[in-house]
Amino acid sequence: MSQPVCFKVPRLSKREVLAIKAVWDGTADANQQRLAIGVICNKFSRPNDLLFVPSEPDQTTFMNGRAFTGMQIYKTLNINVGQLQNDEEQDQ
Repeated sequence: MSQPVCFKVPRLSKREVLAIKAVWDGTADANQQRLAIGVICNKFSRPNDLLFVPSEPDQTTFMNGRAFTGMQIYKTLNINVGQLQNDEEQDQ
């Protein structure tokens, strides 16, 4: 029996695995940080894939939920921090 399409993840390179581990350990340099975010968004979350599996509503739902994570990371990366309120201002 083949693996459902919603669980398929592209194979990671050694460099990508090391980058994710370095982020987790808190030792990643700038390039490793970008690579790790790229892997999480593009290979794990796959927000740019076709998020519909014909006749498989559960897989379609799973893929859309997974893609949401990548889209939220991209959205956060594009926030203009200068337009955000300080935490103290939001509490009032």
